[in-house]
Amino acid sequence: MNLESVTAELRPRGPWEAMDLGARMVRRDAGVIYRTWFIVTLPLLILASLGILYLPVPGWVMLAYWWLEPLTDGPILHVVSQRLFGGATDTRSALRSVPAHARRNILFLLTPLRFHFARSLAIPVTQLEGLKGQKRRARARVLNNVALSHGIGLTTAYQHLMLCLYLGVILFGYLLVPEAYRDTLGSTWVGTFLGDGDTTTAGNLLTLYIFYIAQTILHPWYVGAGFGLYINCRTMLEAWDIEVAFRRMLQRRAARATAAAAFVAIAFAGVAEPGRAEVREFEPYWQPEVVEEATAAVFDDEALAQYETVEEWRPLNPDDDEEPAPDTSGLNHFFETLGRLASVIVEFGLWIAVALALLFAFVTRRRWLPYLRYEPGEERRPRQRIVLDSGVITAEELPDDVPDAVLGLWSRGKLREALSLLYRSSVFSTVAKHGVRLPRSATEGECVSAVKSQAPAALAAYFDKVVTAWLWCAYGGRAPAEETVQSLCRDWPSHYGSIA
Repeated sequence: MNLESVTAELRPRGPWEAMDLGARMVRRDAGVIYRTWFIVTLPLLILASLGILYLPVPGWVMLAYWWLEPLTDGPILHVVSQRLFGGATDTRSALRSVPAHARRNILFLLTPLRFHFARSLAIPVTQLEGLKGQKRRARARVLNNVALSHGIGLTTAYQHLMLCLYLGVILFGYLLVPEAYRDTLGSTWVGTFLGDGDTTTAGNLLTLYIFYIAQTILHPWYVGAGFGLYINCRTMLEAWDIEVAFRRMLQRRAARATAAAAFVAIAFAGVAEPGRAEVREFEPYWQPEVVEEATAAVFDDEALAQYETVEEWRPLNPDDDEEPAPDTSGLNHFFETLGRLASVIVEFGLWIAVALALLFAFVTRRRWLPYLRYEPGEERRPRQRIVLDSGVITAEELPDDVPDAVLGLWSRGKLREALSLLYRSSVFSTVAKHGVRLPRSATEGECVSAVKSQAPAALAAYFDKVVTAWLWCAYGGRAPAEETVQSLCRDWPSHYGSIA
């Protein structure tokens, strides 16, 4: 690293200012960075699209594409680091560096370090310093003591912005649908991402492309901000700003001394007579008081005002409390190796468990996502079609006065039809008037669970009574008492009003 050729001001900064410095370095070379980005990522995007179209496991294809994201960190870091230290930056050199950087950063591609919460701060240690093994871990501990929390915060902000952009595109597309078509075209748009059958492929492709757009917008700046944190840590730990200031001061002094010597030589040659050279003594350029003044100014700088108090325990008699020499016998070495192997197995097992849990949540998303989509509001457009396990309910097949129709069927001895009408009308009105979200093809039990988790307690209690009466009659062959049916019909308008 040539500190004399740095193209930015090196000085201790706050963490957020250091991230801003990294973002400014990315903006300075955005053209080269984005040309390299598209050349590296577009082939991966095309392969992922073909995998989603022709492979039976599109979820694994999308996971593999996301897993290879650190592959793009190398050329971005190459560009900003070369430019910072006065090197040449162009697309060709950045592309040539991709294989070498991929080999250096293989820890972040093939191991659980892919989940490193401060990856943008950790990758420069392997790529720019070329450290491995124990030296890399020791260096990482030093940097983590300074900026780990802010590196984690940077990664968290990056992931949340990615999620916001993804959900924002879905919501924006839904809002563009006219209100009259929200239940048809709008539901189809949302179902493209969460639906079944043919819409799954389209939803996976849209998810991939939206993720790529968000990644293109944010990822280079995320890498640059992490590089700014890394450079700030090096500046504070190694006093780069002081070294640069001393070197530039020496250069200025040397330039002034050379100019003064040249001026004196020319003047002396012009006034001196041939053959007569008057010997004069010149005082040295670096006077002691000048050196003392410069040294005092350096030590008075606020950058050196940082200090840290470290306390440690030391034995009073070091000779008497020496630790015994480590046991180097074969048995002890075997147990140490076995312990390290067990720790690695446990660590990989935990990461695999996390990955399986995320995969299980992704596979079963159609079962639990409807419960998270409850949108409170006073006015909602009634849904015209509800799909249950027992069939489809539409507004056209339900009477306007449900209690009167139920009591009419009950009085004519059509007990099952009366309770079926009461149950279907309650389900339809619960969804249409109270905004309860039901899973697709929901059973009676799933309907009760959804109402209890999303509706007020009074409505949930009433709905549970309706479902219980229907279950006794439909599956148990036991008709409820007439007083129970009349009570349910009396209470129905207070909860639902009318179907219209």
